[in-house]
Amino acid sequence: MNKITLYIETAGETKTVEIEDEISIGRTSTSKIVLDDIGLSRLNTTFFRDGDLVFVVDENSLNGTFVNGEKISGQPRRIFDGDAIKIGSETRIRVEITQSPKSKVQSPKSFDISESNIHPPQINATKNPKTKIQNLKSTKPPFAIIAAVASTFAIIFFALIGILVASFYEKGVEIAKGKPTPKIVASAPVPIRVVDPLGGEPPESLDELMEAWEVQDAEFTSDNLQAVETSTDAELSVPVANWEEQRNLAMGKRSAPVGLVSGVVIPPELGGGIIKQLSIFKQLGITPDKLPKDFAALARMRMANQLVELPLATKFYYLDNIGTSADVSEFDSFEPNTRTKSPLLLNSEDYSILKTLADNYNGQKYDLNNPQNRLQMKRRLLRMFHPRAKAFLEELGAAYQARFRRPLKVTSLTRSLEYQFDLSKATRNAYTGKTPPHSTGATFDMAYMQMTAEEQTFLMAKLAEYEKAGKIDALREVAQTPCIHIFVYP
Repeated sequence: MNKITLYIETAGETKTVEIEDEISIGRTSTSKIVLDDIGLSRLNTTFFRDGDLVFVVDENSLNGTFVNGEKISGQPRRIFDGDAIKIGSETRIRVEITQSPKSKVQSPKSFDISESNIHPPQINATKNPKTKIQNLKSTKPPFAIIAAVASTFAIIFFALIGILVASFYEKGVEIAKGKPTPKIVASAPVPIRVVDPLGGEPPESLDELMEAWEVQDAEFTSDNLQAVETSTDAELSVPVANWEEQRNLAMGKRSAPVGLVSGVVIPPELGGGIIKQLSIFKQLGITPDKLPKDFAALARMRMANQLVELPLATKFYYLDNIGTSADVSEFDSFEPNTRTKSPLLLNSEDYSILKTLADNYNGQKYDLNNPQNRLQMKRRLLRMFHPRAKAFLEELGAAYQARFRRPLKVTSLTRSLEYQFDLSKATRNAYTGKTPPHSTGATFDMAYMQMTAEEQTFLMAKLAEYEKAGKIDALREVAQTPCIHIFVYP
């Protein structure tokens, strides 16, 4: 049997693994091979063999599995000696297949391609008509051969019918007994793999093990952005032209490559994933019942000064695409346990809270019966932040601005459980667990795809220092919405 070896290289680590049957690779103990690559899903990619053949399959990972630069999905892909596989952010795998002496294919014997062998044998016809007829008759296949061929076809035909009937019977028995579907059918010409969407985890733990939890709002433009016109807080009165100027400065062209580029130094403090952050929430006593469930709850936190509104743009940062997924619908009451909405009654306490805020929103008045006014209120409530987290964002932005003369791009702030739930219906990337990080009011996302390797390294080094000091927890995301996700200890 052939020897199949994987040579795995990731940041600061190399492994050599021989495939005997099946090997899975990921970021947690759900996989057989665990690698310290934050771009990997818990169960990312699986290699398995069928005799001397070897296949690779992507386990619905966020960042995908690439074979020789081509992204694969669905059916397993057969791989060959020398193939290069890339997974996660920085993990590369080389395949080596060493043939055993018995499995080596023998070279075909040489054959003669002379003119005499190119042409088929000629019928030995003569001018004698009788001889010609006899020779032609002799080319007809004898009756015994015809009978043998017919018998063979008959046997194959009835065998196929038997197999078909047996498969239906066997499937009925499996359904009756509750027998599970086999995970791999290795005997098939192309092995069929049934992917477990929970990655082997029990269904009840899915909420706390979701990896696909980060999502951004819809795209903001200067056309659909409305400035805040307040008479009591000059910091919030940012003209759209000023916001656009800061956005252009942050997204301006660099003299070096940007985004997912080489040369970025990622501190180990920025790893750990959502599981680490959820455990921090438990230690701090952050439970679902303490999180804002809907817009009325956000309004209550604002009026109690538990959360403060951030301006659209400052010298140190600007807000991009925050609250753009809000709509003009009337305010609802949201029940997190059942994830259902109900109309907000006019005589309810929640409606009274919203009406009080709408009548004097930093000196600006909103009409709750006006759809556009409701939309503006929702967007402003989604721009709120914990005061301590705001101070940290300003401190980090000041350090970045002093070094690179650009503002940070902030793409997510505080979300109610209702708003997070609405996002999860629109995209599979939204976190659907019971304790979404953004509902804490102390979490923000900072985009880095517009940054060079130098800029990213600088920021992550600063964040690592803050994390070592016990001030924040930061994660670097490389999925469909690349960003640095920061929770500030409130």
